[in-house]
Amino acid sequence: MTSPSAPAPAVRSTVADVTLFFALAIGLCFAFSIPMVFRLVPEDLNNLITPIMQMTPLIAAVIMWLVRRPGTFRATFATGWRGATAWAGIGIGLIAAIAAVQTLIAVATGIWPLNPVDQILAASIWIVPVFVMQSVFAIGEEFGWRGWLATRAASWGFWRLATVSGLVWIVWHLPVLAVIGDRPFWDIVIYFAGMLPWAPLLLALRWRSGSVWPAVLTHGAINSVRVYLLQSVPDATDHLLIEVIGWVLTLAAAAWLMRPSRARLVTRP
Repeated sequence: MTSPSAPAPAVRSTVADVTLFFALAIGLCFAFSIPMVFRLVPEDLNNLITPIMQMTPLIAAVIMWLVRRPGTFRATFATGWRGATAWAGIGIGLIAAIAAVQTLIAVATGIWPLNPVDQILAASIWIVPVFVMQSVFAIGEEFGWRGWLATRAASWGFWRLATVSGLVWIVWHLPVLAVIGDRPFWDIVIYFAGMLPWAPLLLALRWRSGSVWPAVLTHGAINSVRVYLLQSVPDATDHLLIEVIGWVLTLAAAAWLMRPSRARLVTRP
């Protein structure tokens, strides 16, 4: 007879699948990073290796899907477009608004000066091309973290899944240490800690829309629109207060999207 306190088979199966997915994604990422980490190839090739590493969550998720086959690829990875455009707009808008608030506070308080206007304008022409490129690169990550994983571990609940996946996402990013240079320890801690608040926001967009595409495009905006507003508009330096403001606003945005009166998991294909 099964003990009342023992986990149900379905729960054990979910934990096993998610653990295996995490192990595959991290293991593949670390394996592909070996030439970069150990300086086995010229540094110029890092720009080729990094997009390959970004594909590892998708590769891991496809392996899990092929093994388990819980449903169609479209349903499991939430690749439907219906309603995705509006939610992508919300996600990109939130990214821009949060970064703009950070910059305004930093400039208003004298923490950061503005860059010359001609430099700001010159950088602006790259926003759209970089956004498109970063969104394409983000497919590999988001189809894994917010595609397969968000479907397979939906029973965990929003905040639990966001927290666990966010922590694993940080571990998955550890090979970045090989390319960010010699930086103070606390700068590295802040750099990695800054990734954690993005997981709830991206997951909220995935769950509210029922599509992985808002997470993909918002991820692209994090690496393009946000970078422009925080690095091209001001002459920015690392500053803990400005970082914390961004973390708080990002978590608040995720909580707002998932507020009980409106939030629901949409499973349409």
